[in-house]
Amino acid sequence: MKEIVYHGSQNGDIKELTARMSTHQKLCIYATSYQVVALINSAPKGHRDLDILVSSVDGMIELVERRSGVFKNLFNNKGYIYELNGKTFSHYDYLWSKEVISFEKAIKPLNKITIDNILVELEKEEKQGNIKIYRYPNRPKNIPLDNSDLIEKYIKYEESGLTGAISELIAVYPEFKERVSKILEEKKSSKK
Repeated sequence: MKEIVYHGSQNGDIKELTARMSTHQKLCIYATSYQVVALINSAPKGHRDLDILVSSVDGMIELVERRSGVFKNLFNNKGYIYELNGKTFSHYDYLWSKEVISFEKAIKPLNKITIDNILVELEKEEKQGNIKIYRYPNRPKNIPLDNSDLIEKYIKYEESGLTGAISELIAVYPEFKERVSKILEEKKSSKK
């Protein structure tokens, strides 16, 4: 693993990062080798996956604004990037390609970088060619304009034990309620 990895946060007072239960149901600390990914992760959490899509295409990090005004609300904020010793961090197949985790219970940061405005910094990173940003309604061809790609993703989250994932999806996208109900009903019927 790289000598230094990064962890983005809204909290500017972290003395020690502690392991938390991940979406993969593992107690761990997340980080990344890519400072621009930590920059994205330094934004307030909110409905994160429902508002933006962060991916890597041919090695380039892509950031997609799923709904109008999300970037301004999410990234027009102060944030913090913590530099961590990367020795205990590893990448696993079940993680996104730009993520690493450590199973340490706690890790003290080596350094803290204060970001006065995350959006301004993301725009600088875009100009430097470190990230491709799609502002609403622009997006890659594989992401539908109605964001219906989220339906299966959130059903899988719920099935993997993330209670409330479907409720969160419906709260942000009430127009999916009928489709989600139909898919869940079909799954229930096929198990009988």
